[in-house]
Amino acid sequence: MDQGFRLREATAEDADVLAGVHGVRLHGPGIPAQAAAALGYPAGQVRRATARAEAVLRARRTAPYLFDVATALHRAGWTTTEAVPDVQHPADEQVVAVLVLDAEHAPAPALVWDERYGWRTATSRRHPVARGAVLPPEGGGVRYLAEGTTPPPGDVVTALTP
Repeated sequence: MDQGFRLREATAEDADVLAGVHGVRLHGPGIPAQAAAALGYPAGQVRRATARAEAVLRARRTAPYLFDVATALHRAGWTTTEAVPDVQHPADEQVVAVLVLDAEHAPAPALVWDERYGWRTATSRRHPVARGAVLPPEGGGVRYLAEGTTPPPGDVVTALTP
């Protein structure tokens, strides 16, 4: 199997790693599309690969914020370890993060951060994000926390405090 074929078959998430290996930078407007094309993605996959690469970049930019919220929740005693939230891309262009609240006295099983809506509680540790990241209605254990998509970590803790 030649290297070109493997590059075309790579997932969009791998495009970032492969781009670094091959010297293609994924920063700046329009660069993800150029990187996907440079990596040999077929024309029909460039749009999807571009959307995924842009989502990966947005996730990386929000990583420090998500870490700060995770640290604040750990200090509040709602997680047993200071863990970075698990970032997911349920649809190529979406970024969500999940933080399981595993302490016995935690006010919710998990928290979900969605770049479109901000923080909310989840009713399940096992499946906190609905298929396709469909926005669940408030109620039945789902509660939206604080104002905006990136409220200060202290505001998330305050909103979660029973």
